Amino acid sequence: MMTFFDLQKDDKFRLDVSRRIAIMTKSPCFILPNSFPVLYKYRNLSEFSVNDVVKEKITLTLIGAFNDLFDGAFHRYGSETERQQRAEQEWETFEKLRIAARIPDQLLDHDYLINTYNEYYKKDSRLKFRQLDYLGTYVGCFSSQNDSSLMWAHYANSNSGICIAYDFNKLDSDNLLHNTLFPVIYSQRPFDLKDLIDEKKKSDYKYPLETAVLCSAMNKSEIWQYENEWRIVWVLAGGNNEQRLSINSLVKPHAIYFGYHFLKPLFYYSFENEEEKQKAKKQKELLLQLLNYMEQNNIKSYVMVPKIGTYTLTPILITIEKMKGLIYQNFHDYGVDIKYYYVIHDQLMDLLEQ
Repeated sequence: MMTFFDLQKDDKFRLDVSRRIAIMTKSPCFILPNSFPVLYKYRNLSEFSVNDVVKEKITLTLIGAFNDLFDGAFHRYGSETERQQRAEQEWETFEKLRIAARIPDQLLDHDYLINTYNEYYKKDSRLKFRQLDYLGTYVGCFSSQNDSSLMWAHYANSNSGICIAYDFNKLDSDNLLHNTLFPVIYSQRPFDLKDLIDEKKKSDYKYPLETAVLCSAMNKSEIWQYENEWRIVWVLAGGNNEQRLSINSLVKPHAIYFGYHFLKPLFYYSFENEEEKQKAKKQKELLLQLLNYMEQNNIKSYVMVPKIGTYTLTPILITIEKMKGLIYQNFHDYGVDIKYYYVIHDQLMDLLEQ
């Protein structure tokens, strides 16, 4: 039985996905990549994120749990004119992609007939939400940028979290994780998947449903373009009804970037509030656990600092020794009252400027 993971190593399947994306984005040279930029994972400083790092795991999330309603939805639409134009472009673009990807003719096991392709499109409109949930589609999200103010605000607890750097090029080319990592394709309109998910018609694609799943998982509205997102996409047949799936990262982070306010969770707002004090204590323990792991594995540490006169962040290298020294000097059994936050934060800035 051919699984989703088997297909990721299949040149023909990857070519089909590439040509479909090329048509929908009008980018005839698009090819699924085999190499990647350094990718970054924005996280809160929490027990879950620290455990992922020290246990060398990556957490994937069921695609329907994301904050974007349209994430992973199957879209079916297309007017008569649109389908005719797409059919005319399909063959020409496919040939360009096949040549660019150096896929020999003998790998093509059936013809790509424009007339057959045309038959799949109707004038009706249908939007099938949450199909990828039913199919057990799990996604791990990364960004090709570590200095996005929006990402630090939205996904790293208002600059008090971390950003973990991974180089997945260290994986062998036939590694499962290497073959299931894809760039997100942003577009003004969702990809039209009508022909791929029409069960009554014989599809022009060898694996139409799997092609639809991957295309949908890679496609997002252009309003999210600032995220510069890449995704690990795993499909588990039937799903396991869990919102999250933990997998081995297979590569250690080579650097971790700390938000400008990463010390803030170590402070409490009310001395009388025992819960706040215990929470601050726990945050200190988590931070030290993370720093100890980084020290043992020679992982570099940076703090993201605002650049004066701009709206940009810049990373400044700092040794683990200095970070741990700052924490041991200022934080004892419990956290510290928030009114002293900038006193201690200024000490951090002094270390960064040395």
